[in-house]
Amino acid sequence: MNTTIHNLQIEQAVLAALMTVANSYAQVENLISEEDFHATRHKLIFQAIVDLDAKNSPYDAVLVNQWLEMHNYSDAAGGERYIMQILGDAPSSFYNLIPYTEKLKDLTTCRKVEAEALKVIQNARSLTTSRGDLVLNAQTAFTDISTEQGSTSLFHIHDAASNTFLEMHRKIEAALAGETMIKGIQTGIYDLDKKLGDVEPGCLMVVAARPAMGKTTMLQLIANNVAVVQNKPSLIMSGEMPKEQIAMRLCCAIAPADIGIVRNSPHLLPKEEFTAYTNAVVMLQKVPMQINDTSRPSISNIRESIRKVKHQYGFIGVVLVDYLQIMKTTKQFAREDLKIAYFTGELKAMAKEFDCVIVLLSQLNRELEKRPNKRPMMSDLRESGAIEQDADQIIFLYRDEVYNKESQYRGIAEAIVGKNRHGEAGTAYMHAQLKYCQFTNLDHDALNQIQGITI
Repeated sequence: MNTTIHNLQIEQAVLAALMTVANSYAQVENLISEEDFHATRHKLIFQAIVDLDAKNSPYDAVLVNQWLEMHNYSDAAGGERYIMQILGDAPSSFYNLIPYTEKLKDLTTCRKVEAEALKVIQNARSLTTSRGDLVLNAQTAFTDISTEQGSTSLFHIHDAASNTFLEMHRKIEAALAGETMIKGIQTGIYDLDKKLGDVEPGCLMVVAARPAMGKTTMLQLIANNVAVVQNKPSLIMSGEMPKEQIAMRLCCAIAPADIGIVRNSPHLLPKEEFTAYTNAVVMLQKVPMQINDTSRPSISNIRESIRKVKHQYGFIGVVLVDYLQIMKTTKQFAREDLKIAYFTGELKAMAKEFDCVIVLLSQLNRELEKRPNKRPMMSDLRESGAIEQDADQIIFLYRDEVYNKESQYRGIAEAIVGKNRHGEAGTAYMHAQLKYCQFTNLDHDALNQIQGITI
């Protein structure tokens, strides 16, 4: 006997609660997705709610209906009349949002199990697959479903150790073949990459500095190196700067071209810089890089953007978030450090979930301005406990000339690696050419001179 594995009434009840109770999506943003709704009209209404929340907008019935009309989905979603019907039919759902959401997840799992079971049955009846492959395919299918539901996977230590040996073998083969051994990302600054090594997927890297030190320049440097040089998809979550400004800075760095002239007096730009800037614009057409410039992004906003980029390219190399202290949440926290802990914990989890590196920019406390030596250290991180705990790498940016006009290190930036879970700490040095939106490599002699090394 065929049983329908969905419940339209519960779907309506969840949507009614979301559209009626302010900020209710925050309660279920990590529990529910579009696939949990069976009816197409319900998928569209939920899509409207998610998109409005991502834009920091309320998502009541009126705004949801406007969103559907604006995107030409109104007829497919049943229009205003159907939205009003949902609200009228499910008045008690407001108090049962999470239990109803869990029920939808249960139904989704049932649908997936049924679909995989039918595939297994069809495969078995075809009589063309060996018994070993038949069993393996069945186990894999149901293991994947279990993993999606957040089940804990147990591995014998020998299996994990064997995987590390296979990874070593892969890198040896790549080295002998002259191919890259980098599995994760690098910054493109050789002195820094030598310390960081291969920043592998699953890592949360924090880049922290006071204003004018070049946080955004470092962000775009990493984005450019990953997307252009390594050809890995990159996502920039620019909560502070509009997408056009990010794009302008990237083009200036690639060209290079003077950002001040490009922004304020483009008619004065030297011909060669104008041509180089134009070539950069054309080149970026084929670069796997996306920007979301939603002001004050939320965790759900970042998660949804990562999903879209991963769907578009098949995987994602790096997500760059600018910056920690302006992220928003509807959750209430007794103290600011608890809110910061929520953000860093969620971002670290996302790095593992989507198998990518997340680079998070952060501000530093003003207290360091009172010290004679203003080079940052761990205690200068705002609400530093959670950041220190969750981050795999913490990099402080420092330019001595900002504080000392007569500094002997003019034009030099320091990348102080304060924490490095998979490598060494210490200070790396680079050229700071912020008018070109660039950090660039120092040559061998310049590095030796700065580090006080005699050859």
